Amino acid sequence: MKKIAFASGLCLMTVGAVSAQDWPTDTIRYANWIPASFVTARIDQFVVDEIAARTDGAVEIEIFHGGALGGPGEMVEMVGAGAIDIGNFPISYFFSQFPVASLNDSLPMLFETAADAAQLARESYDQIDEVRAELDAANLHPFLYRGLPQYRMICTRPVANLADLQGLKVRTYGSFTPPLFQAFGAVPVDMELGELYDGLQRGTVDCVFLNYQTAALFRLYEVADYTSDAEFGATPLYLGYINKDVWDSWSDDFRSLFNEVVEEAEVRANNEIETEEAAGLQTLLDNGVTLIPFTDQARLEAEAPDFLELWVERVSAAGKPEAARAHADFIRRRLSELASQ
Repeated sequence: MKKIAFASGLCLMTVGAVSAQDWPTDTIRYANWIPASFVTARIDQFVVDEIAARTDGAVEIEIFHGGALGGPGEMVEMVGAGAIDIGNFPISYFFSQFPVASLNDSLPMLFETAADAAQLARESYDQIDEVRAELDAANLHPFLYRGLPQYRMICTRPVANLADLQGLKVRTYGSFTPPLFQAFGAVPVDMELGELYDGLQRGTVDCVFLNYQTAALFRLYEVADYTSDAEFGATPLYLGYINKDVWDSWSDDFRSLFNEVVEEAEVRANNEIETEEAAGLQTLLDNGVTLIPFTDQARLEAEAPDFLELWVERVSAAGKPEAARAHADFIRRRLSELASQ
């Protein structure tokens, strides 16, 4: 038995040595635009640390948090051109370049949970040809599918029903959240994350459209006294993207190892992001924010625009009607299947 065990161990050592010869030798540069303290940044860091641990330090990934190598608006070009190896960004920021791929990161009132949002974003890449084609054209390979929980409202005044939205200035972003609030008489104000604190403090907006954990991270409880339990849908989080030439240059063994680590990271993300959301709400409450029960959730869901159809119209106008319809129908079918489980 000892001889057999020794032989097996020798075999494993040999395989490991061969695999190690195929590992990347250059330092991999990873740009994360979110601050290191945020839960999603900790998931990015997990990937970096686990790759180092599982290669005994032979592969080094150097991660730069908090936009140190550039903001999300710069990542498509920087990663695609190879200025950095890995970066993350919300694909909805680049609708003209990724109209069909933008669906999952664009639409409110669509996904019930962060896990559903992440799962369907991955399925879209796997099954919708035009999604892959758009990313291939930009020289990007996606990975690390995660979601964010239900978006809410954090406000300087109480919002208990749809009537309270009338005339309210609400921070929105992208192309599809403004129509959501316009439908109920609110005034959308486009605003980046870094502007939210000042926007609430100065009265530029009355409410911000955000989840609890991000509101707590940006200390919005210092300038907003109310939040709501109204649900506006979960959303797929920005993905990570690897320069496709870099991805293709990696050996099969290292790509398998990388995917193994990422799969574990996604499981951790599903658990930790939900835990962080509950902690975020508690932080708001502990700092004096009042949670206002929202009494019109059913009306909100019934009377909100059909965002899948709005999205199809816009992508069709951009010249891709067939791909838009195929993607929207796929998402609608999968949402129905998930709801029935």
